[in-house]
Amino acid sequence: MEQKYRAPSSFFQYLIAIVAACLVFGIMQGTKDNYGIMMNGIIQHTNISYAAVSFAIGVGQILYGVTQPLFAMIALKKSNTFVLLCGIILMASGLIVTPFCTREWSMFLFFGIVLPTGTGALCLGVVMGAISPIVGEKKAAAASGIIQASAGIGDALMAPMLQHLTAWRGITVSMPIFSIPILLMLPVIAWLSGREKCNKRQSIQASNTEVVLQTESLFRILCGAAHDRTYWCLLIGFSTCGFHMSIIETHLFSQYLSSGIPANLTSFALTVYGITTMIGAVATGFLGQRFKTKNVLASVYGIRIIIAVAFTVLPKSIPFAFIATAALGLTGDSTVPPTTGIISQKVGIAKMAVLYGSLCIGHQIGAFFSAWMGGILVGTSLSYTSLWIADLALSSIASFASFSIKE
Repeated sequence: MEQKYRAPSSFFQYLIAIVAACLVFGIMQGTKDNYGIMMNGIIQHTNISYAAVSFAIGVGQILYGVTQPLFAMIALKKSNTFVLLCGIILMASGLIVTPFCTREWSMFLFFGIVLPTGTGALCLGVVMGAISPIVGEKKAAAASGIIQASAGIGDALMAPMLQHLTAWRGITVSMPIFSIPILLMLPVIAWLSGREKCNKRQSIQASNTEVVLQTESLFRILCGAAHDRTYWCLLIGFSTCGFHMSIIETHLFSQYLSSGIPANLTSFALTVYGITTMIGAVATGFLGQRFKTKNVLASVYGIRIIIAVAFTVLPKSIPFAFIATAALGLTGDSTVPPTTGIISQKVGIAKMAVLYGSLCIGHQIGAFFSAWMGGILVGTSLSYTSLWIADLALSSIASFASFSIKE
């Protein structure tokens, strides 16, 4: 049975829901996207090797994907806001404790497991699940683009703040301070919880659908998706997307530093990245309403091919850093709105969090290999060029797979 959500009662309610979702998701993503800056601070403070911290980030990337469908099923049985609350507690714990972990095992536990698990609970699928009864199914794709764009706000504000705080007071101050905006999201979650309970009471049909979903296992939902060719095309694309994004999140900061670009300019370039991710995510969200969603998605992967070629053959100067990072931002989060749009067209919003979360497992497996390989390459004094060559090849595969989707 497909869930039919009631229309939002007012534009003001719709607006408040979007702003609340943007705050939660933007702060989470702004933290997650700056692991590279945290990594340099952790290495300087603890003398733990680059390869070990990279491996912890890589495992965390997998957990970010693996935990999403699990949290989505918990959200179906409990509530989306319960899962969001768990995510806030885990993220705050990871940020506060990690700087004081001087051994590899403790650093791995809090930086590689606790913190990433918290980000998985605050993923787009769960956030969208919390506000979908308010925004309605017809506006869900555009809303997902706006919410995904909020990640750019997090990047734009949090990257320079984290870099300057780390340079000024060290990682033992900067990471705990970053837990403050996470904890300030508790009133936002409380408001969303109230709206979620209100919508459950007012929509009998939605409640009946929820009962059906609660009796349907994660295995059955995923088995149904596994027999769909579109799902496999999306999985191929999203896996290569994870490889690409982890280069940015984990290694780009260090790559620019190794090319002689000052840290303050590098963090400012990441601010530009955050701004352009907003533009790219919103743009593909609305382009998906005018053109075939699969063509929009394939075009984004095609642009990434060009960017990978540039990183492979061009010298890494300051102008290059700003232009290339801006281009990375335009294509960074812009795969999400068309991907979620295709999923919602196939299965509806009710199961979107589960299936999107399962796609994120592939996304984060790709991210793990990118983070891990980069750590090995840097540890063995090899360049980053081979990472970009691999990204070029994978983006080509992703573009072809997306074009082949039948809508």
